[in-house]
Amino acid sequence: MSRRTALTDPVALPGRLVEIDGLTTHVLVEGSGPPVLLLAALGSNWFDLDQLADELVDRFTVIRYDRPGYGASESLPRDRFPTLRGEIDRMAAVLDAAEVTDPVLIAAHSLSSLYAEAFARDRPERTAAVMMIDGTFVMVPWRILPTALRVRNCHRAVRVVDALRLPQLMGPAVHDSVLPTPPGGFTAVQQFWTRAVCTTTTMLRATLVENAAFPSVNADLIELRRRRPAVDAAVTVVAALAEAGGWRRFWRWRQERYADMLGGVFEEISPANHFVVTQHPAAMGLMITRLARRAGLLDADA
Repeated sequence: MSRRTALTDPVALPGRLVEIDGLTTHVLVEGSGPPVLLLAALGSNWFDLDQLADELVDRFTVIRYDRPGYGASESLPRDRFPTLRGEIDRMAAVLDAAEVTDPVLIAAHSLSSLYAEAFARDRPERTAAVMMIDGTFVMVPWRILPTALRVRNCHRAVRVVDALRLPQLMGPAVHDSVLPTPPGGFTAVQQFWTRAVCTTTTMLRATLVENAAFPSVNADLIELRRRRPAVDAAVTVVAALAEAGGWRRFWRWRQERYADMLGGVFEEISPANHFVVTQHPAAMGLMITRLARRAGLLDADA
């Protein structure tokens, strides 16, 4: 089955495809209860969060979606790149498509923490709580090249990679080497979608372009912090820490600074890989549940 067929077949593809900002966007809603919006990391797709979602669906309505170019979502045109405002609006549109009107708990992994923080500041009435999972906290902002030039260079690089057929040869293996094996291993469904998604240049392009846009996204978040300094929602910052070493101490200190800046609670999990959502889904599910109780989304005994 080709990627095009797999990603447009309503029987094979979980969730549904909706139009957001002129792009076909993959949205998946499961479970029942207070709403939790899961945001995947840079270079991650909806199925990379399957194990974490499974830990939550018995007590939460779990919403996932693929950002442009990831998973089953349509790519941005080549003359566009991710922006902070665009992602805030996309998150709101996803919640609208999921018919979620109550304030939501957002659990954001890695780079997507920028989007979660921005949403909490910009749409406080729709945000009950935010969890930053090994989030991206930039202490020294930087920008070397203009974003448009960085993005053009990404498209040039992808053309070379495509000509060499590297995704077809190495895509799934690279995916599985980056993500730690979840408890019980990757499911057959995850293996299927990994092959379908990672053997094309579409997700690679989305990853490179989103990374290229990161400095401008971060600069816009810094400006939003100036205009809206308070995060009114309950916040937890979770650090995934190595077993020992100097990097562990530095990363813990950095994530603690992040929690202080947001007025949130700091938690840690160790030993853990950066892709802790895959490595320790049960522990992450418990942390999300604790945050939901603290935010008043669940009763204390739930």
